Amino acid sequence: MSAPSASTSSSADPRRSDHIVEYKPEVKRIEDDDPDVHGFVALCAALHLIMHHIISIRLRNRTCLWLGMIFSVESYLNQRASEGGLMGSPTATILFSVSSLVMNYMPEILAAYSGVKT
Repeated sequence: MSAPSASTSSSADPRRSDHIVEYKPEVKRIEDDDPDVHGFVALCAALHLIMHHIISIRLRNRTCLWLGMIFSVESYLNQRASEGGLMGSPTATILFSVSSLVMNYMPEILAAYSGVKT
């Protein structure tokens, strides 16, 4: 019983050095990361923003107005750069939020300038 020599063990190696492919890790963009909690809440509430604004203007509920404003700003801040115009413009949502806030507070603003108490 003789021990195998080093030359026979290297010739029995089935790997070929010309077929070795070097590992290159994938380049991961920041945009491909999972969204954070605020982005998820803003995404879920995006469909209900218009309804919140309409109800809050009609009922003069300012809590819903401010909630809609916060969600629209969060949706603007969490939008991806590659999202073109697929889901509508978050800037338009912010403008709609600001205009609904102005419309809700307008009677008090006008009353303050005219001297009439409401």
